[in-house]
Amino acid sequence: MMKRLHLSAVVAGLILINGQQAQAEPDLGEVVGTIARTVLEQQQAAHERALWEGVVQNGSAAAYRQYLDTYPQGPNAGKAREQLAQQDQQEAATAAENRAAQAEARLSLSNADRVAIQQRLAARGYYKGGIDGVVGAGTRRAITAWQQANDFKGTGYLNERQLRVLLNRAGATPTSPAPAADGRDISAAQAELDLGLTRTRRVQIQRDLIALGYDPKGADGLFGAGTREAIRAWQRNTGLRATGYVTATQVSTLRSDAEARGSETAGSRAEAIDEDLLGLTGAERMKIQECLISLGYLRGQADGVFGSATRNAIGRWQGDNGLDETGYLKAEQVRTLQEQARI
Repeated sequence: MMKRLHLSAVVAGLILINGQQAQAEPDLGEVVGTIARTVLEQQQAAHERALWEGVVQNGSAAAYRQYLDTYPQGPNAGKAREQLAQQDQQEAATAAENRAAQAEARLSLSNADRVAIQQRLAARGYYKGGIDGVVGAGTRRAITAWQQANDFKGTGYLNERQLRVLLNRAGATPTSPAPAADGRDISAAQAELDLGLTRTRRVQIQRDLIALGYDPKGADGLFGAGTREAIRAWQRNTGLRATGYVTATQVSTLRSDAEARGSETAGSRAEAIDEDLLGLTGAERMKIQECLISLGYLRGQADGVFGSATRNAIGRWQGDNGLDETGYLKAEQVRTLQEQARI
């Protein structure tokens, strides 16, 4: 009797244990599945973060599109679309500026035409710089302001119709009478124009002014308001009539005075001036930054602004290629950098 009772208890115990195991197996499966899903989600999140960091470093439209193709609903999809929209706007603006510049180039403006444009803009209060026929940033801003005030699109470049309106040619209605100009200043401006100064010679004049302690607001070969005021200050201090325009004799005097003062101190600016003379556009600067990014010298995204990070990146690239680490590029260095980035 006792044996039968013991056997029954064992059987009952086995049934109980098997029942508990049967109930525990689905719970264990759920736990394993949850862990697997968590690990997979963590791996996907890590991949998404790594991809996004690489996209930001690259900064190109193709990189942002690759991210959206991979993670169309990803946590950074909104930022990627915003960047693409900004780049599209920049490209459209650059294309519009190029079309406007090409339209003005087709006009084949002479020096006399450019002087007349500056005189008209000055007469209407849009331009405060020197009347020298050199169309720099100040002239472009003045053209833009005049265009906007006259219901034209503010491109900073003139087309044929706008040129006629501005100069009151071909029956165009004058917007306001031009005030009488100082004949002596016009003669001085014309005398300087007759020198046929190249941009390199203009840069040298600005460097000589800097060496003598006069600030032309940069040595870029563009004689704007800063350069004109520096010339006037030098002329006043040397007993000359302060016109703001140089004669052949004054150019020679500036050079000899700067050499006597030790103009070699301005040599440290030579590299920056050489790069300025390349006339790099915003799009070209962005392309250079993209090359530096692809070669691993620069982080972040290309914005066309050569700040300290870009200068340091250029310097490191120059050093690795056996060049002087100036942080400023020459024409042949730009070509080499672009060729390396294509490899």
